Amino acid sequence: MYERLLPMILILASGLAWRLVLPGGIPMQQVRQVLNTLVINLLVPALIFGVFLNAHPEPALYRVPLVALVTISVCLGAGLLVFGAMLRAGHLTRAEAGAAVLAVGFGNGLGAALAVVEGLFGGTATRVPLMYEMFATVPVHWSLGVALAAWFGGAAVGWKSALVVLRMPPFWATLVALAVNASGVVVPDSLVHAFGVLGQASVPLLLFVVGSTFTFKGLSRLSVLVPVVLLRPVLGVAVCLLAARALNLDGTLLSATAIVAAAPSVAVGIAICERFKLDSALFTAALTVTTVLYVVVAPYLQGWIG
Repeated sequence: MYERLLPMILILASGLAWRLVLPGGIPMQQVRQVLNTLVINLLVPALIFGVFLNAHPEPALYRVPLVALVTISVCLGAGLLVFGAMLRAGHLTRAEAGAAVLAVGFGNGLGAALAVVEGLFGGTATRVPLMYEMFATVPVHWSLGVALAAWFGGAAVGWKSALVVLRMPPFWATLVALAVNASGVVVPDSLVHAFGVLGQASVPLLLFVVGSTFTFKGLSRLSVLVPVVLLRPVLGVAVCLLAARALNLDGTLLSATAIVAAAPSVAVGIAICERFKLDSALFTAALTVTTVLYVVVAPYLQGWIG
């Protein structure tokens, strides 16, 4: 059952091992910064062009972001209710509550989910996490997510933070690729193939970065981690299935969307927590737990939905 996910597991483990050993003595934070810059600015846009220029997307694919927006909204709202109540009861600090809300609200569609969907459903299904990420997770995370992080951290945040998505090459690559595809312009197969080959490097590097963030510290904080697990993958999948079926998604599209909805906490949340003085250690622990559970549960989830 797990043979299709074995490459993903090994790459995650190699990221963790690299951080522990540090070959070459280069600080792990510097390695992650370089890899993230390369992936976001070059490799993911190439992946997007390779995927969306390869064939015309089915019309139902455009409903995926709507399902994603509903799922994110409900998970964020539930996180605010649960961890807000724990904050008012004195069981959490503002820094802990803010980190927990971010961990619940946003999944890692470009990291773990992309690799899992590709492993379970094949390369053509990678359109689902890309649409989910580019037109739902990224815009909401870099606007409302940042605003919530600033509020919990007691910092002011300007309206310009919501425009960061407009400076992200993957967002524009998705728009351009969909526009070219819809226009009927014929792109040479050799160019599409080149994009695909270059983009294939993005998935292992993203997984390597995620694995390098794994930590064994903070895993005993069950009073916070258990609600995160119940809200992030469990509630996320339940809401996603209800919304997807209401919008008439079915087959592989339904299954792949639900797999993305269950994705672990987004890795960039660590940087957001550090920027606004939230509990980054708690967020990293939540990222570790949800990622490991995601890899274990995803094949069963596919069989259950299918």
